[in-house]
Amino acid sequence: MVIDEAYAEFAGVTVVPWIRKYRQLFVARTFSKIAGLAGLRLGAVIGCEESLAMVRRAAGPFPVNVAALAAAEAAVEDGEKMTRYVGEVVRLRGWLEKELRKMEVRTYPSAGNFLLADFGARGPELFRRLERRGILVRERSKDLGPGYARITIGTRAEIRNLVREIQQHE
Repeated sequence: MVIDEAYAEFAGVTVVPWIRKYRQLFVARTFSKIAGLAGLRLGAVIGCEESLAMVRRAAGPFPVNVAALAAAEAAVEDGEKMTRYVGEVVRLRGWLEKELRKMEVRTYPSAGNFLLADFGARGPELFRRLERRGILVRERSKDLGPGYARITIGTRAEIRNLVREIQQHE
């Protein structure tokens, strides 16, 4: 069994301790969310020693390129920076959620570096307006219905700018 923990740092929850009890459990992690290394496609698999030995036999001889490995080492060495980043994202996610609710935008609980919001009927026009201003949200209307968007939590300035734009649209 494989459990994807791409957002574990933002959620503050992990099943890694379960590996001691469930020897067939693998936990997949990525550097793309926590360290901003999405383009390198670098992650890790955590599991018990015996199970990982079987995986290693099936893997190619060079599963990670040198550039990705160097970037990962640098990220891990600067763990303090990643911890600050997670704290800032969690704080901004909560702030954005409160601001959207003040504007009567429905939000859904998130344990990631994003927030799902339902802007209702005004959503599609708002999303086009935001895009014209260089603010991108991932519209989810095709999956969830008109007005839904997934908003990635960026910098404080980006999130404040987004909120200002939404307020002006009302």
